[in-house]
Amino acid sequence: MKSPVAHWGASERRNNLDDLAADPAHPQAFPSTYPMDLMGRIRVKLCAEDGNLVAYGFGGQRVVLPAKSVGHVVTVSSFRTGRRVAHGRALLVLDRDDRILLRASGLWETNGEVKRVCRAAKVPGPKHVFSNAATIAGKSAQAARRTNTSRTVYYPKAPGYVKLRVNPRGRALRVLALIVLFLVTAGLGGFIGAIPAVALPEWFGAVRTLIGIVGVAFGIAGGLWVGAAIAHLLADAVRWGATSWSAGTLAPARRFFRRRRGEHAGAWLAAANVGLVFLVIALIGWGPGVGISSLVHGVRDSSLVAELRADGATIPGTLVDVPDYETDDNGDETVTDVPTLSFRGVQVTDPAIGGRPLALDADDPADTDEPETVVYLKTDPAVAAAAQQIAGSVWHGAPTANLISGGLFTLALPPLAWLLVLRVRRRRWRRAKEFVGDLTA
Repeated sequence: MKSPVAHWGASERRNNLDDLAADPAHPQAFPSTYPMDLMGRIRVKLCAEDGNLVAYGFGGQRVVLPAKSVGHVVTVSSFRTGRRVAHGRALLVLDRDDRILLRASGLWETNGEVKRVCRAAKVPGPKHVFSNAATIAGKSAQAARRTNTSRTVYYPKAPGYVKLRVNPRGRALRVLALIVLFLVTAGLGGFIGAIPAVALPEWFGAVRTLIGIVGVAFGIAGGLWVGAAIAHLLADAVRWGATSWSAGTLAPARRFFRRRRGEHAGAWLAAANVGLVFLVIALIGWGPGVGISSLVHGVRDSSLVAELRADGATIPGTLVDVPDYETDDNGDETVTDVPTLSFRGVQVTDPAIGGRPLALDADDPADTDEPETVVYLKTDPAVAAAAQQIAGSVWHGAPTANLISGGLFTLALPPLAWLLVLRVRRRRWRRAKEFVGDLTA
């Protein structure tokens, strides 16, 4: 085999499968992910050699397809080889009866590198078959009917069917290890993020819940970032060790252990925008929502306390539990313990003034029988409360904290919403700029 690259012959080309050297006489096509081994060398490619279509995979796999046996080269978004199971993106080399000779999973460029490889191998040019397409150019009438009701194109396997190894061995174990690593780091981050909300006293009010949600979200995001950093560090360490072993000396660490600048910047920016959207939604609930709700309940409780202080009568009573039974559509019954004041044969549900209901027995709520001094209206015994509930201000503690936090969050909504608009507009502008750059390149 002749090559315009002076230092490459036929054997050198086969021993250096991963070099992305531009060689117009010997084009090469790679999947979009560029699968690499531990040494950082690309092991999956499609090329033309000696008039044949040749594919390389991991583990030294080499598949030679004579040009005369190739009928079509297609890329698909999804396809199936059996009755039920559908497969994802792949490059398929078909014989003249539209049967699969070679399957290379992944996203391959149809009109770029693959097209040049097919031209060099003198096989029909590649085409993309969409999932809802019933036929492709050149398909027989019998093959055109091989489309199921879900519009997923169907191709049978040819004798000698080969699946290209586009992933290195041990990939399943690596994926499992990464899942465990991310679960551990995300769980630990979420636990750390929840600590501030748990440590805050109850008089902070409903804002404790929001702090807990935001803390857990930030903790999980931080845990995922730490997990990714650990995974990259381990991968770099393994690659450095393999390279050092192969070279027989210590490889320069700076070439392996480096900061990955901008590799996943787009994903993190998108995650930040999504988080900002949820933060704005949360502030709408914990800002105006909690503020208005606290104000309405505070005014109601203030009116009740004022009425009981002015016209209420005092009588000994007890705090008991009156269970509330509810049955859902599935017939499952839910029991809710309801604090109730009992006096003179009357049972009145605890009004929970100031958002603080009377506490039932924590060990056994049903056996609660605590003596309480009850204040009630003689004209309407259903209006009643415990004396301890009307002794202080209804605005003390959580209600005031809810009003303050609700006001602050309401004030923070306009600038946050404007920031979100600016970030979305900047992202769209960046995409338009990249699109124009691709068109003018």
